[in-house]
Amino acid sequence: MEAARANLPVQGVVSIHGGLDKEPSRKNGVLNTKMPIENPAEDRGVTPEIMSRLIEEMNEGKADWQIITYAYSKHTFTDPRSPDYNEKMAKRA
Repeated sequence: MEAARANLPVQGVVSIHGGLDKEPSRKNGVLNTKMPIENPAEDRGVTPEIMSRLIEEMNEGKADWQIITYAYSKHTFTDPRSPDYNEKMAKRA
C-alpha cells in the first residue's frame, strides 16, 4: 500500500493480509496504480472503519481497485499451523 501511496513507479500493488490503515493526518492523494486487496473478514487489524477509510481513499485517488474478502477468516487463515486456519478459504486465496 505504501508504494501506491508514495506514487512509486509501479503498475500495481497487492495487499494480502496487509496493514491497510494510514496515519489520519496524511491526506489522500492520487493513486496511479492497480490495487487488488485480499483481506480476511475477521482480521482484527482491519476494522470496518479502516476499510471504510481505505475505500474512501482509493475512490478519492481514482485508483483501479478491487477487494476480495474471505468469509469466516482471521489474519492467519492461510497458515495450516494456525488455530485460525480455514482450509476452504485458504485454497481460494
